[in-house]
Amino acid sequence: MNTLILVEPEIPENTGFIARLCENFEFDLRIVNPDFNLEEARKTASSAQQKIRDVRIYEETSDAVEDLDFVVGTKPGKGTSLQSFEPKSNTSIMVGRESSGLTNEELELCDATVHIQTGSYDSLNQSHAASILMHRFFIESKEKGMNQDQIEVLDSFIQQPKLKELVLRSNPSEEELEHLIGQLKD
Repeated sequence: MNTLILVEPEIPENTGFIARLCENFEFDLRIVNPDFNLEEARKTASSAQQKIRDVRIYEETSDAVEDLDFVVGTKPGKGTSLQSFEPKSNTSIMVGRESSGLTNEELELCDATVHIQTGSYDSLNQSHAASILMHRFFIESKEKGMNQDQIEVLDSFIQQPKLKELVLRSNPSEEELEHLIGQLKD
């Protein structure tokens, strides 16, 4: 199952809306250091109360992503456009704070970074951004992408950080990655 990691949310209503979205689009929900009691998010969670009850809370962002296969961070104007990114079935999403988004250190924990194309004003409400991302990933995640074992194998073949970043950002399918590793072995 895909996971949405919500980093240090500040507005309980947005977290409730995001819990509803996680229910709609079949995402698990993890929260890093919420700035409020989660009970406050229940009123906007509507019928997704179980998502609030089941949420996993973390103190460190690194712990929240540790067991996930492929994590995509979001930042206005950074990384690949959402339109050109191809999500896979094991892609999880990290969304940052309402006031400042994700830090550069948090983005470094991600396997790829995407941005949502907007007009001249590129800041979106946290729950709106989560909605756009989860809908896209839900609709388009038909084939399984790289898992952690394959990423480790890739590490042993590609020593150049920029090349590795490029391959990870493209999130190849298992078949594409196996082909690439076969080419690198030759």
